[in-house]
Amino acid sequence: MKNVLFSLLALFTLSAAPAAAHTTTNDEPLIVRSKVMEGGLEVLIANLEQTKTTLTLTNLDTNREMFSDRVRNHNGYSYNLNLDELKPGRYLLSVTKGKEVRQQVLLLTKKGIMCSAWK
Repeated sequence: MKNVLFSLLALFTLSAAPAAAHTTTNDEPLIVRSKVMEGGLEVLIANLEQTKTTLTLTNLDTNREMFSDRVRNHNGYSYNLNLDELKPGRYLLSVTKGKEVRQQVLLLTKKGIMCSAWK
């Protein structure tokens, strides 16, 4: 019985050690999620590490920037993009943090919004 308890205690201690040793560095991945909602898109961004981050929406047919916002001094960010006023077409949603860029293509039609996977 002692051996089983000792083994479980040792296993718990060893499995918890890597989590305690983890530190956040500037190499942490930029995490971006989006969710279609009525009238638009909710964009969630994480792992910003207080680094200036830019969110832009560009019309791919005209190459015109439709929206841009800078996020400063935050670790996470949430934004609701209202897409009701945009014409149907293809749009590129980009999130840039330092040299890291994540992009998603949006297809707006009269019937709704289709989103590609984040790249």
